[in-house]
Amino acid sequence: MSQDLLAGIERLLEAPAPRFIDDEASGGHVTELTKEAGAPAAADDLAWLESALAGSADSLLALYRRWDGMRLFADQHDMETCFYFLPISSMQVEKRQLESWMEIGSEQAHDYIEALDESGKQAFYGIPEWWQSAVVFAGFGYAPERFFIATEGVHRGRIFTHEHDGGYSIKVAENSDALLRQLGEDPAGFMRNNYGVGYHDVARYQPE
Repeated sequence: MSQDLLAGIERLLEAPAPRFIDDEASGGHVTELTKEAGAPAAADDLAWLESALAGSADSLLALYRRWDGMRLFADQHDMETCFYFLPISSMQVEKRQLESWMEIGSEQAHDYIEALDESGKQAFYGIPEWWQSAVVFAGFGYAPERFFIATEGVHRGRIFTHEHDGGYSIKVAENSDALLRQLGEDPAGFMRNNYGVGYHDVARYQPE
């Protein structure tokens, strides 16, 4: 299964002339895209990540065996407008930065609160008891939102992102397989639904 999912990511990286096309009602604007990927992760970094994930995300670990971070769907004229997987060496620093945003959410909520948001997605305010073992691994350019995975507890394997504007975290995928499948099969939908900075009107993705 992991190899099938990685094949979808590989197709994104090998796309000769990728682009996003906005819906016609918004003018049909075309954004020429670029992408880049790192070399396979070093053995020590992989060992750390394997231990940190604790079996909760085999497909994510497989991705890092191929590429130690990558940038996808980057605007050719502004590489920071993108989705990216962090290099393993950056994960702990990014987690500390994200925690500061989550602490603001804790102040707003006073107590840890878990509920469904207006779209029916699982969401929570504050810092969950499983946060210490969570792994922060991805994010968007020009935004403090980061993707993180619960490696223990009732949400083990689920992937969340923290919405800094609302001060809460929201589930974006049931597991790493589902996340990689979203990226590989519906890039336009993934970016439109999750990226608060850009690509709001994108309707479809073309690899060439």
